[in-house]
Amino acid sequence: MERYQSTCNHYPLLAGAGAGEVQDQRVFAIAHGQEEWYGTRKVIMGKCDSSKTRVQPVFNALYWQDASGETWLRPLLEMARREAGAETIAVPPNLGRLASLHFEFPADPPRAYLRWLVEHPQDLSSPPESEWRKWSRRTQERRRALLAGDSVAQAEAIAQLNRSRLPRRAWWRFEGVTYVDCALLTPSEAVFVEGKRTEIGPSRSVAWYPHRNQVLRVLDCAAAFAKQTGRPHFFVVLVVERGLVEDDLERQTEIEAVTWSETVRQSLSHLTDHEREDLLAHYLGTCTWQDIVETFDLGYDVLFDRVDC
Repeated sequence: MERYQSTCNHYPLLAGAGAGEVQDQRVFAIAHGQEEWYGTRKVIMGKCDSSKTRVQPVFNALYWQDASGETWLRPLLEMARREAGAETIAVPPNLGRLASLHFEFPADPPRAYLRWLVEHPQDLSSPPESEWRKWSRRTQERRRALLAGDSVAQAEAIAQLNRSRLPRRAWWRFEGVTYVDCALLTPSEAVFVEGKRTEIGPSRSVAWYPHRNQVLRVLDCAAAFAKQTGRPHFFVVLVVERGLVEDDLERQTEIEAVTWSETVRQSLSHLTDHEREDLLAHYLGTCTWQDIVETFDLGYDVLFDRVDC
């Protein structure tokens, strides 16, 4: 496959945005040796943005080293570590060849979670009025009615949710599409990677339900995607910066909190205790960007300090 050239420090994607600028980010995938564009979405770019300085250069380097993934995918998963005593799903010995690699991969939450949000309006947080004004009058009316406990609005939402196709936008959809930092897909497996650099721990804030941890949200979406596409295996890995994690107690605590029982209960509120335990076993834990670079001899030049475009 030919490398996509840009003016951004030889970085193949997302050229043209300065720090803090709003850019239409192109959603990119490598599939069967071909480059594909899914579309665009608005993002705030920064000079130390983890997607540009870590996620995409590292996984592009791995792909260019071995497009099949056979020499690095399973070892990468085995590098991830959880807290002592945690039970995780064993990585299958034969994952098969990498079918596609995706950045900013769009993934829906399970319908069961969307239904739980609709059925528990008392647990939702209302966004600021500036957000409300972005929606149509009907959307505002139906959402305000549901938040006020209107049973008719709730029944309408559940009826629409039960339709065969899940729309990307609807007034009753209180969690949108999750854009996974990196998705690695084989015919039998889905690996979703959440990548961090300077951010403090995993993202937690979600507009309607702020108790949902970002890593567990990605895990929930991975399970839904695997079920929808008939893949028997799915895993989630969190990749972080070595120095910051080793030296910063707050970051260590944030990462450890992903698997705290209260975090899990609130983030996966639509599941039973047994279902949460089963799902959490698919979260393999954390490794660092530096571990990946050293293990697969990628060279530290793939870890950009900053990106000036």
